[in-house]
Amino acid sequence: MSDPIPRDEASGGKGVEPGDAGKPASPPLPPEGFPEELLQRRLSRLDTRKTLAELCKSIPGLDEALLPRGIQADALTRKSGGAAGILKGVARRVMNDVAAWGAFRTAVGDQIPPETDDALEGLTTENLGELAEAHTTESLLLAAVSGETEPADGVVPALIARWREENQQAEKQASESARIAELEAELERLKRENEQLSFSSRAAREQAVSLGREVEVLLDEREDAVAGARRAEERAATAMDLRARMGEKVADLEKRARHLERILDGERSAYSSAAERLETMHDELGQVVAERDRIQDALQNARFTDDGFGELLIRAVKNEVGSLPNSLDATARTAQLMEFMGSVLRAHADLREPRAGQHGRGGSAGSSATSEEPEDPDPSPAPPVAGDGSHRGEAQEALPSRPAGKAGAHPNGRSRPTLSFRALGGAGEVGGSSHLLDFGGTRVLVDAGIKPDGRGSLAPNFREVEGLDAAIITHAHLDHCGALPLLVRDQPDVPIYCTPPSAKLIAAALNDHAAMGGGLAGGAPLSEVKKRLVPVQFNKPLKVGNTRITLTESGHILGAASVLFETGSATVFHTGDICLEDHFSIPSARLPEVSDIDLLIMEATLADQRPQPFSESIRTMVEVINETTVGKEGTVLIPTYALGQAQEIILGLKHFGKEYGLDKDVFIYVDGSVVTTSERLYAEQLGYMKPYLQHTDPKELFFGENIRAVANDDKARERILSNPCAIIASPVTMQGGASAFYRRRLQDDPTNAVILPSNAQASYGTGEVPAEGEGWRVEKVNFAAHCTQEELLGITEKLTPRQIILIHGSKRRISDLAYRLAPSYKIHTPAVGETVRTVLK
Repeated sequence: MSDPIPRDEASGGKGVEPGDAGKPASPPLPPEGFPEELLQRRLSRLDTRKTLAELCKSIPGLDEALLPRGIQADALTRKSGGAAGILKGVARRVMNDVAAWGAFRTAVGDQIPPETDDALEGLTTENLGELAEAHTTESLLLAAVSGETEPADGVVPALIARWREENQQAEKQASESARIAELEAELERLKRENEQLSFSSRAAREQAVSLGREVEVLLDEREDAVAGARRAEERAATAMDLRARMGEKVADLEKRARHLERILDGERSAYSSAAERLETMHDELGQVVAERDRIQDALQNARFTDDGFGELLIRAVKNEVGSLPNSLDATARTAQLMEFMGSVLRAHADLREPRAGQHGRGGSAGSSATSEEPEDPDPSPAPPVAGDGSHRGEAQEALPSRPAGKAGAHPNGRSRPTLSFRALGGAGEVGGSSHLLDFGGTRVLVDAGIKPDGRGSLAPNFREVEGLDAAIITHAHLDHCGALPLLVRDQPDVPIYCTPPSAKLIAAALNDHAAMGGGLAGGAPLSEVKKRLVPVQFNKPLKVGNTRITLTESGHILGAASVLFETGSATVFHTGDICLEDHFSIPSARLPEVSDIDLLIMEATLADQRPQPFSESIRTMVEVINETTVGKEGTVLIPTYALGQAQEIILGLKHFGKEYGLDKDVFIYVDGSVVTTSERLYAEQLGYMKPYLQHTDPKELFFGENIRAVANDDKARERILSNPCAIIASPVTMQGGASAFYRRRLQDDPTNAVILPSNAQASYGTGEVPAEGEGWRVEKVNFAAHCTQEELLGITEKLTPRQIILIHGSKRRISDLAYRLAPSYKIHTPAVGETVRTVLK
């Protein structure tokens, strides 16, 4: 290693100026008062630093004198070499070290133009101002301290003073300019505020005029109210008299109520005994049916010697045996007939014994029976039971016919309400929901959906539906509203009811479906469909024929409804797609305040699932996003339904992501139809969302600092894929649209991940999603807004229906739920195209 530059101890450690040995000596240190700010300004230039770096490499020991400890000469040539800390350290060494000052003079000297060096020869304090205008004070000062010749006396101090004065003026001017800009901005703000105040003033004046009119109206109403109060006082006096008389009646009614309560206790006891007996009859039924079949076989060849008596008796017994049903409702009647038939067989044996000298074949069949004659039964045979007990197909309730009335007639002669439920779609399957309810005098269609998966018939044939009075659409998913163009075409005069949010969402869903090539050929135009939609508020009853219909919140998506039907004394409740889970965006389902209803039509989408709160799904999503984007520098795709599910995921990540540890530097992008649905449709319906969202700026409802929308453009999508991120995109199937683009780009890289909400994988159809370890990471979470098994059982416990029809679920899940419900309720599980006919009371 070369020796450092020698220093002259006698001269206070001042070194020799680098350069040729033959040149005249130069000042060892900067002149007194030389501005350090000028040094730092020159050192900030890359060409100055490059020259110094080269000098450090060519002159041994210069880097030790010039650079701070730990800084190499190469650092000066990098962009970071201009950091303030490094420049300040170099400047201090230049000001206090001879070798450093010499190196700085050499570096600056190469930057001085020749004409400035020439001007320096004639520079004096008298012409300093003139030359400074031509060459700048800074150039002259640097030329004076870096040149080989000494300038005239007093020139350098004058240049330093002039430079400081100019620098102060420049700083002052910059400060004044900044102040002027600040004042101009303040002026603009005040102008805007003045305009707003002017607008508010006009609005206040208009409001004052309006309030004045309202005051006049209120004064008129007050006069009417005073007159009404006088009339009310008169009626109150009359009411007091009535109250006294009613008090006596109430006392009498209370006495009767206590009596009825005692009777009710007795009935409860009897009901308990009957329930115990019913369990026993379950066991006896099989034995009774077997005995009946055996006796019926015995009667086939039965004959009597007295032709008249024998034929009459045999015919009566055969008719009775043939009409016996295989149901628990007729078990008591069956037991009586068994006793009667046992007596018949014994009589048969006794009549034959004197002549034939032997016993009849049926004698043993009645050995345990008595000869007691049964009570006089209903002479009409009971109708045969359709099906095998599962009530499928053209299933009709096994009710005995009555000679004096039609089917469904009440014993006292009054008609009993009936219902015919026909599954046009969405029964024993998920998709294409469409259910026709016929209450006798009123026919209502609930939903008109399509099957987005393309399996089977795409939509019902509404031309076959006759006498339709109204249609109700429960919500805006295509499997419940996608066939509306066909319904409007085939039933042009039928009103279609839905909630106000659903009316807007349905129009958007049908429009998006048609834009993606999924429109129904021959259907009515979207403009005509929109005209036919009749918005009805939640919990506001409407009358269709002789049926009262009320829409209640189902908690599935924005605007989703369940339907309550009330016809006469009968009550039917159709759940639609229902969810009791606590949402991030909308209230959960609100069941109607009714009980002991006659029929419950209930979905079974997740009938075999256990609850998984949405909050736990968000926690899982956050873990996968952090592990993929931060840990692996990969990208996460979350395919989702554009309507309902996407908004829940976005709000969950926005409001709870930080709580669950979502990395603050991770960006979440939203793409596809999700963007327009969230920005335009959901933001317009704040009044139907949760209270904490109703006062939010619509522009900030779903998007924020780290959640951003993506333009509908592949170039924009390529840009966001250049960095680790998470992407929420529709459709959920990843078979088209934005999510298909991301799937093609991400699925083969194991550093990436896909999060499948709920049963999204079943929507792919082709099974092309790679298994774990073959490509991207696959994670499943629950975001299905449907009730799970325990929640569905809770609904039945609250509404206590007499009968239940299970729909909107796979056959396996419907069977599982029917098994859980069967001990307590009468269950119907129709398939598509089948009808359930039943008496409601």
